[in-house]
Amino acid sequence: MISDEELEVLYQETFSECATLEDEIKMFKSLTGEHRDSLRKMYCNGLLYMISQGYTKYKQENFAKDKLIQAYIDTAKLLPKKDTFFYLVYYFFNCENQKCLNLLETYLEDAYENSKDDVKKMGCFIDEGGLIDCFFEPFKQAFDGFWTHLASILRKYPTQEGIPELCEVIDKYYTCKTDNEALELLLDMLQKYPEIILIKELIGYTYYTLKMWNNAIAYFESVEETGIFFSENTLYFMLAWSYGKIKNHKIEENYYRKALEVAPNDFVCLNNLGYSLYLQKNYIEARSCFEKCLELNGSYEYAANNYVRVLIALGRNKDAKVFVKSGKYKIFKSIKNRVEKLENTNARIKKESDITTDDVSDNEYSQENVVDLGIKRQQFSSEKLLEDELTARIESGIEVFGLKLKMYKRKGVYGRQFIIPIGRLDLLCEDEKGDLYIIELKKDSGYDDAYKQTASYLDWFEKDNISKGKKVYGIICLNSPTKDLIEKVRKDERMKLFEYQISYTEI
Repeated sequence: MISDEELEVLYQETFSECATLEDEIKMFKSLTGEHRDSLRKMYCNGLLYMISQGYTKYKQENFAKDKLIQAYIDTAKLLPKKDTFFYLVYYFFNCENQKCLNLLETYLEDAYENSKDDVKKMGCFIDEGGLIDCFFEPFKQAFDGFWTHLASILRKYPTQEGIPELCEVIDKYYTCKTDNEALELLLDMLQKYPEIILIKELIGYTYYTLKMWNNAIAYFESVEETGIFFSENTLYFMLAWSYGKIKNHKIEENYYRKALEVAPNDFVCLNNLGYSLYLQKNYIEARSCFEKCLELNGSYEYAANNYVRVLIALGRNKDAKVFVKSGKYKIFKSIKNRVEKLENTNARIKKESDITTDDVSDNEYSQENVVDLGIKRQQFSSEKLLEDELTARIESGIEVFGLKLKMYKRKGVYGRQFIIPIGRLDLLCEDEKGDLYIIELKKDSGYDDAYKQTASYLDWFEKDNISKGKKVYGIICLNSPTKDLIEKVRKDERMKLFEYQISYTEI
C-alpha cells in the first residue's frame, strides 16, 4: 500500500519526464502498473485546476480548440467507470450534455453513500465549499438545465441552508441580460441567505465590472478573510485596483503588495504597484518594480513606458533616450515625443520633493485584471443615474437636501444599496454627529408606497444596534410626488420629501 506522500513523489517523477503537453498526454496514456489509475486521476485533477482557475468563460463550441480540455478528455476516458466525477466532467467537456445530466444523479448517490458517516457528524451532505469545489469551479457557465437539474437533485439530500437556491441563482445569473437584473438577483439572494459567501463575491465582482468602486471594495473586504472562490492574489488585485480608482493610493499599494506576496511573478500586478508608487512620488522603488517587470516580460508595454516616465522623473534623460532608441520596446508616441525634446544628460537623483508628477490617464499606464464571466450586459436604467448623481455629490462633499452628509462607510460595509433583513436601502448616510439618514430615490411616483417602505426602514433602524445613541431620519426623493405621499410625509417628523427636476436653460 503506497502512502499519499509516496504517490505524490511518483507523480512528480513521472511528470518531470515530460517537456510538452503532448508528452504529458502520451506519458499518462501509456502508464502501466498498480498505480496507473491513481496517477491518471492526479493528472486530471491538475488539468482541471488549470482549466477552471478564476472565472473562465465556457463556450462549449470552443472546447475542441482548447488543448488543456482535450488533454483532460484524452486522459479521463482511460479511467475506470467507477470514477464518476471525472466522467461527469469528461461528458461536459466532450459536449455530451445529456450523459452529463444522467450521470449527475449517480455521482451524487455514490458520493452520499461514501460519506454517510461524515454527513452524520456534520449534519449536511453538501455545503457551500463543496458546491464550489465540485461544481462551480469546473462547470461555471454550464449548458442550459445543468444548474436547475443539480438543484432538484440536491433537494433530496441534507445540505447547507440555501444551497439548492444558490444553484438556481447561478443558473439565472448567467442568463441575465443586464447588470441591473444580475445585481437585483444577487442582492435578493443575499438578503435571504446572508451567510452565503459566494454571493458576496459575485456581488463584489458585479460592482467591480460596473466601476462602482466603493461598493466593490465593501464586498471584497467583507470576504477578504473568508472568501472561498476568488484566489487571494485576484481578490487583492481587484481591491488594489478599486482603491486606486478612488485615489487612495496608499491602500492601493498595500493590496498590490499583498497580491505579490501570493504571486510574486505576476508582472501585471508588479507594474501596477510601480505605477501606484510613481503616483506617490516613490520613484526609486517604482523604477525597481518596472525593471523587475521587464525582466519577467520584456514585451510588456505598460512597464516599458512607465519605466521611461520614471527615468524622466528622476532626471535620467540620457538613460531614457537610450532605452527608447534601443527599439526593444513599444513606446507610446506621446512618450517618444517627450523624450526627444529632453537634453541628453543624466542629473543626479533628485529628491522626491523636488519632482512633480505629470497628469496621466490610469488606463495608459496600468492594466486592470478583468476576469471573464462570459456575460455582456447593458447599463442600468435611468434610476441609477439619479443614484450616481447623488452619490457623486455626497462623495465630493457637496451639500444635498440642505445637509452636509457622507456615505456610511466601515470596513466591509458601504452605504450605497445597503442591505438590511427587511429590504435594501438606496443610500445610507450620516452627518458629522453620526446621525443616520436613509435616502430612498425613485424616478417618479409609479412605485409601491415609498412612505411605507421608508417608514419600515426607520422602524428597523430605531430598534437595531447600528443606530444605538444616534437619531435616524428618512429622506424620499422623486419626481412628481402624489398628494397622498406629501400628506403622509408631513405627518411623520422623522421624514422629509424632496422633488427632483431636470431642466434645460437656453443661454
